[in-house]
Amino acid sequence: MGKLRMGFIGVGDMGSHHCIGFDLLDGVEVKYICDMNEANVARTLAELKHGRPAVCADYRELLDKDDLDAVVVSVPNYKHREVAVAFLEAGKHVFLEKPVAHTLADCDAILEAAAKHEQVLQIGLVYRYSNLYRRMAKEVGNGRLGGVKLMWCKEFRDPFPPADWFYDKDKSGGAIVEKDCHHFDIFNWMIGANPVRVFASGGQHVMKRGERNLITNSYTHYPAKTIVDTSIVDHAFITIDYDNGSKANLGLCMYLKPKNLMGEGLEIGLIGDNGGQMVARNDKVIDIAGGADSTRERLDMDVTSDSILGGHTGGQTQRIEFVRCIAEGERPFASGEVGRSALLIALAAEKSIAEERYVYLEELAK
Repeated sequence: MGKLRMGFIGVGDMGSHHCIGFDLLDGVEVKYICDMNEANVARTLAELKHGRPAVCADYRELLDKDDLDAVVVSVPNYKHREVAVAFLEAGKHVFLEKPVAHTLADCDAILEAAAKHEQVLQIGLVYRYSNLYRRMAKEVGNGRLGGVKLMWCKEFRDPFPPADWFYDKDKSGGAIVEKDCHHFDIFNWMIGANPVRVFASGGQHVMKRGERNLITNSYTHYPAKTIVDTSIVDHAFITIDYDNGSKANLGLCMYLKPKNLMGEGLEIGLIGDNGGQMVARNDKVIDIAGGADSTRERLDMDVTSDSILGGHTGGQTQRIEFVRCIAEGERPFASGEVGRSALLIALAAEKSIAEERYVYLEELAK
């Protein structure tokens, strides 16, 4: 086949990075950019090395294009169903930023459209393509720790970018849906069992409903903004029980300032039934200790070859594999079903906080 002709629906922070990354691949031609924000478009065009895409403000203009094979959809969560389903029905392959959607109904509609129209649907669960987390999975698969029985994640960070939809639970699905589907997916991947129930406690410590909250963020290009009516939690602790008896816990803080002052960053760890433990820190290193021989090992991982421009670890690998899946008719490692499983945990956590109880995942599918 010739070059994969691609369009990019939304070129804010994530969409722009995707456009720049796909533009670097020999087998891709960046044909179209769709975004109503002229500054976002200009910023993206300035970074392209090869593509000279046409620009439009309404994605509907691209649905019938014969010179378009696939799209990257990086729009707010509440728009995922509308946009992704439209392109799938138009016979275009879709790379969809995580989460799949902000509700289970929207998620299932997207998966149904992909299956019905036989198009590749890949979800932007980027850690599945990371050198670091793939190495962690390899060590688990080799039996280094026996069976994984406990996992944890410390996600202590600064707030979301200062865009209103992030802070509106009806549009984002909530802080846990928007952010932590990444980490729930890692739990599912490493534990290799089915999540059964979730208990979560969370609320608002700093960014409160009805108050004026000046939002600043360390990684976005958007300026600081005051958001008045934030309906998402800014902290939570979440526990997940699996059908094999394993358990996982995630701690979330969304008001850390400044970011990573102590240099710790994201921490994801696990303990196996042989007593060994493995911890990934700051998306850079893995420490393995204990177990049958009580040894200790530090793995300093290659954190550059799988990404670009300091972006998410695994960011460029996921783009390469999207192109390969289309060319070879393969199912993506970050499939729609994988995304759905992570979303279920996040939705259950949001529900558990609201209703102050255990939430069984089977409830959500009824």
